Amino acid sequence: MTRYYRFAAVLVLSVGVVVASIPAPARGEANGLFVGVHTIRADDEVLQKAVQGGFTWLVQLLEWREVEPVRGERFWAYADWLIRATEFYGLELALRLDHAPAWALDGDRALPVDVSAYAQFVGRVAERYRGRVAAYIVWNEPNLAAEWGDQPPDAASYVQLLCAAHSAILEADPGALVVTAGLAPTNHADVTAMDDRRYLRDMYAAGAAGCFDVLGAHPYGFAYAPGDPPQAHNGLNVSRLRDLRAIMIEEGDAAKPVWATEAGWTTEPVEAEAQWLQVSPQEQAAYLVGMVDRAAEEWPWLERIAVWNLSVALAPDDEKRGYSLLYDDGTSKPAFDALSERLQALYGAQRAQEDGARAAPVAEALAPDVVMRLSDVDMAYPHWARPHCGTVPCRQWRGQFYIGDPGSGPWLLQMETMQVEEPGNLVWVNGHRLVAPAIPRRGRPDYASVWTAVEMPVPARFLHSGLNLIEVHAAPRLPAYQDSRAHFESLQLRHVRFSTGF
Repeated sequence: MTRYYRFAAVLVLSVGVVVASIPAPARGEANGLFVGVHTIRADDEVLQKAVQGGFTWLVQLLEWREVEPVRGERFWAYADWLIRATEFYGLELALRLDHAPAWALDGDRALPVDVSAYAQFVGRVAERYRGRVAAYIVWNEPNLAAEWGDQPPDAASYVQLLCAAHSAILEADPGALVVTAGLAPTNHADVTAMDDRRYLRDMYAAGAAGCFDVLGAHPYGFAYAPGDPPQAHNGLNVSRLRDLRAIMIEEGDAAKPVWATEAGWTTEPVEAEAQWLQVSPQEQAAYLVGMVDRAAEEWPWLERIAVWNLSVALAPDDEKRGYSLLYDDGTSKPAFDALSERLQALYGAQRAQEDGARAAPVAEALAPDVVMRLSDVDMAYPHWARPHCGTVPCRQWRGQFYIGDPGSGPWLLQMETMQVEEPGNLVWVNGHRLVAPAIPRRGRPDYASVWTAVEMPVPARFLHSGLNLIEVHAAPRLPAYQDSRAHFESLQLRHVRFSTGF
């Protein structure tokens, strides 16, 4: 959702779409329709809320600039946690891949980013999470200049990006689905935005058909009920989906489904010119339930709806906050409760969490190739990562891991460490200091800057079902070795996991 939606009603462009011929078969039940949420920045609390609401899947943006802020230097900690957490809670995941780093921008061409670099990025993501991510959404709303590097929208250029990403994802994970960027519903026809229907036609003309499995769409309702007729309010309503579907049929692409990767109504527009979008909390609830019902009854080709959005405590001037299903304190808005009730009626009782990760004998907190460095100095050595805090001093790391049932048997913390020189490097699990006095040093300090395997026993009583926390605290240097730059010794961690049954 972007600021350009508020201009959507300014201009009407005739694109020759005929919707009367589209059949509207009734399903009578929700088989085949999956309702999820789009999270802004998922954390454990948000995921628990998604499960509580009965949602089955979620869309989450994975920012390229966060993963690879410097070419070739990648940070996977958040993405790894997200995969583990959604698996634990039994939520299917679609990752939206955009927000390029500065080094990959290319403002001199119709394409805002380096296509080959983007393809390499999405390929690495798909390879890393092979078999664990259901779908990848290639970019976001490229028919808006604001989402296309502030350059005029150009469908042929987007198709070039889409096809490169499709090839990379297919090679890395043939089982994953490739979803087109959801197009912004707008009637604009200028350098700031292009009508989404015209843009989709141009995509097909540029050869997009062979480069995606699912058409992404953003059928916002603006201020209008989900049953608003197709041509009412200049076509700016949920029924606009029928226009996009008509184009797919005309292009011989009817076999592909449509996913609404964003859909919603706002109760709190933040700018004066957007006040026309506002609905009451009760209307937001009724409209979202109405959209689910309409999709379940009329649109078998609409396989998934991701409600925009599930988030808490966004800034007062953030336009996304009014669309959330939650209030700032995390309590449910009427829309959350109404959707939860409707989904239970459609799908039966709240779904049980059916995920092997809940019973897995190993719980990962840090992957083998993700390094966390604790340090007072940010010195660049080939064998040292950047301090994970982003700034120095950085003397503590907190990680998260998930356990189904800790039981009563013994657990073992296993990790790899580098340069454990001081005797006071401590580990805490859920607020409990481990029974070992400190991270073991194998009887002597490790000055060699090599990775060393470490094991520490963890009593089962320290653990609990669901989210668990680990903290590692670096030790201060002996006074004789402290200087103006460093009072604490550097320490690196990787491959942190908890296992039982050893």
